[in-house]
Amino acid sequence: MSRHAQGILALARSVALPALACAWLLVAAFAFQGTRSLWEPDEGRYTAVALHMLDSGDWLVPRLNDEQVHLTKPPLTYWALAASLAAFGRTTWSARLPAALAFVASGLLVLVLARRLVPEARWLAVAVWSGSPLPLLAANVVNTDPLLALWETLAVTAFVLSRDAARRPAWLLVMWAAFGLGFLTKGPPALLPLLALVGWAAAVEGRRSAAALFPPAGLLLFALLGLSWFAAMLVREPGLLGYFLGDEVLARVFTGLHGRNAQWYGPLAIYLPVLTVAMLPWLPVLGIGRGEVAGLLSAVAWRRRLAADPPGALLLLWLLLPLAVFVLARSRMYLYVLPLAVPLSLLLARRLAQRQDQGRSRNLWAGLAIWLALMLLVKAAVAHLPSNKDAAAEAAALSSWLDGADRIVFVGERAHYGLRLYTGLPVEYAPAAGPDGHAGDLAAQLCAQAAEHPRALLIGPPGGSPATPPTCPDAVLAPLGDHAWRSAAPATDLPPPARTRHWTASKAP
Repeated sequence: MSRHAQGILALARSVALPALACAWLLVAAFAFQGTRSLWEPDEGRYTAVALHMLDSGDWLVPRLNDEQVHLTKPPLTYWALAASLAAFGRTTWSARLPAALAFVASGLLVLVLARRLVPEARWLAVAVWSGSPLPLLAANVVNTDPLLALWETLAVTAFVLSRDAARRPAWLLVMWAAFGLGFLTKGPPALLPLLALVGWAAAVEGRRSAAALFPPAGLLLFALLGLSWFAAMLVREPGLLGYFLGDEVLARVFTGLHGRNAQWYGPLAIYLPVLTVAMLPWLPVLGIGRGEVAGLLSAVAWRRRLAADPPGALLLLWLLLPLAVFVLARSRMYLYVLPLAVPLSLLLARRLAQRQDQGRSRNLWAGLAIWLALMLLVKAAVAHLPSNKDAAAEAAALSSWLDGADRIVFVGERAHYGLRLYTGLPVEYAPAAGPDGHAGDLAAQLCAQAAEHPRALLIGPPGGSPATPPTCPDAVLAPLGDHAWRSAAPATDLPPPARTRHWTASKAP
């Protein structure tokens, strides 16, 4: 083949492969994007807060409704959701758009990282990451973690690119901007990769290099992006400092207050299965030996690794140090480890490239293509999976009782906030009137809510609602069926009885 023909072929490859990677990322992200309705409780909460921002015009204070402030997460995810819903309509597709875009952007960053850290397997790294069930399925989840994974990946990418001394100041600013956006997305967990970056820089380049990761301009940029919202909230309500540090940081790390799998076996029940799934289908062919596992606990082995293979050491530190924090913390959920899919995939791609000779390369890519197609089928199956948490299905079941209603109030029952997207009505929660939650307390709260909200649909707990219609001093509840009431009206105006647990309420005439 002539040099001219070889040049044309190389140019075609340089254009075709990035285009193919981008096309696959877009297909993987947006396939069945709006098929699955919102599932309660998390997706409903995030979307309800975003919708309230749009309806109220208050983008500073996250609220589930006019009565309930919701400060468990910083607002960046809510802002992204609200912007998407405003731009593309109040649909499931729009609610899932930020996560899908985060998936595509993260995939492109994986390619940039792979060119520096695993150049012999850069395309394989993108395929392994995007074909992993963990990030692929998370691309359609309304949650903070897809955006957090994007910002953490951007921060590490900027750090890697900053090793070029000529461009170091600019890339360090990008790194701290990414950490700031991550902090505005989920708070302190966004800084976990910094443990790996500082440790690697100190071990490989020296303490001065590690200290240089904290330029004043970068820290200022981080503060402006990551801390300004917290500062604004504390100016409005200084008592929130105890909530942010106590409930949202210390309680999640050291206690089981939030009920997030705090048991001693929590890491085995949560992180072991999700990381195993994230390594599919490559786990059976990796052949990781006991010696390699033991080497992760050996200081001598780490010194050798840092000297002989700095890129591999960086990836391992990025994976293991945050994972150790997740294991030790008492709050554990499946998607917490989503950002770790990036270093895990890069390590898997390195191992696969090392184990494949030239003759097996075609078989590897053929198998990978089959796996990616299979994952699209899995994504289709999940998108059509029936669930009793389906907010759209519940909204359809309630539709005949929503005429004239101005809100939905859950009394003594966890609120299903996803109903707001499909009904257009705000959703509220009211606890039972008494501390023990007995039926008498619930009846009193039903009456109180009926008096306060004369056009509300009231929803009580299944099996725990009053057996007879409560007698209310300031409102009247008429039965629709088992555990269902609405405001008194002529019999001809009442819908047919149904077995349900819902109420509408109105003040007595």
